[in-house]
Amino acid sequence: MRSVYMKEKLKEINSLKAVWGYFLCDNTGKILEKEMPIVFMKHITMMGKEVTQVVGLLESLSRSTESLDILFEDGRVLIRSLKHYILAVFCDPNVDIPMLKEKIHVLISEISGDAKMQELLQKGEWRRRRLLQKEYLDKEYREILNQLVPEEGQPDTSA
Repeated sequence: MRSVYMKEKLKEINSLKAVWGYFLCDNTGKILEKEMPIVFMKHITMMGKEVTQVVGLLESLSRSTESLDILFEDGRVLIRSLKHYILAVFCDPNVDIPMLKEKIHVLISEISGDAKMQELLQKGEWRRRRLLQKEYLDKEYREILNQLVPEEGQPDTSA
């Protein structure tokens, strides 16, 4: 990430009690910034791609992807998907959700107002449209999409 200011803002999210880490990725799943426990680091590239593919799959099914909250027995992932990027925050299931959502909201507002960040992130916009095309989804996601939406009912994602 080119903006030191943005990196500092992202670290504010990580400073909240029960937040384990985060990553910010572009629309191809490329990690732009991260702050994660070492146990996640060897999988970080895969996680960026997987989160992007899940968002792409949901968008292909005309589902809202702006804010996702995935709760597990021993963890939670909050995902904010916006036009040019995806922010994933990993935390304890009992994290203070209102406080975390407020910090994320402030961060997103600041990213939207940072010209250098917008320039960096806009480069990924076309990639997201391509990712939504069936041939760019990984095999597992294509199979899920085929089961949920028969071939003739596939949404037109060409752009």
